[in-house]
Amino acid sequence: MVATATDNGPSNTVDTKTDAVATRNDSPLASHPVESKAEANPEPEQTTKPPPTPLAHLFKILPTIVAESDYHEMWGVELLHSNDVPTSIILEKFLRANSQDVEKARQQLIKALKWRKEIQPIKVLAETKFDESKYGGLGYVTVYPKSETHGKEIVTWNIYGAVKDKQATFGKVKE
Repeated sequence: MVATATDNGPSNTVDTKTDAVATRNDSPLASHPVESKAEANPEPEQTTKPPPTPLAHLFKILPTIVAESDYHEMWGVELLHSNDVPTSIILEKFLRANSQDVEKARQQLIKALKWRKEIQPIKVLAETKFDESKYGGLGYVTVYPKSETHGKEIVTWNIYGAVKDKQATFGKVKE
């Protein structure tokens, strides 16, 4: 038996005598065991390589993440395809927060998307009046309009260094 590894840890075990592959049960991308050479067709075997990077892997499973969470918005950004820069940034943040471990990033993203679906923070933000003297200037939203080459992009900027009185700003959690 030989264990193989990917960027996010061991992923499957290969029996070198039969070339049968056993994958982790907890992986959302787990496949069924491959037939041994003795049972296989005489045609050359087609092997599926994992995506080359953790980000590519996370993009590959993004449709299943969105389906499982039944939600597709994170921080005002609709999670789209790999050519979408805001989606890439969000997925990279989840990978970095989990040391490039795709499975941990997947689990955390699903949990975050489910929370956002339940709480609806964008709706809450639109309906809530905040104390401008405490929270004004702590963050900004930049909207880049839709053009011929890309869709509308939204970038948020958090300026925590602008906090003058941390206790007054963050001390009363219920407020």
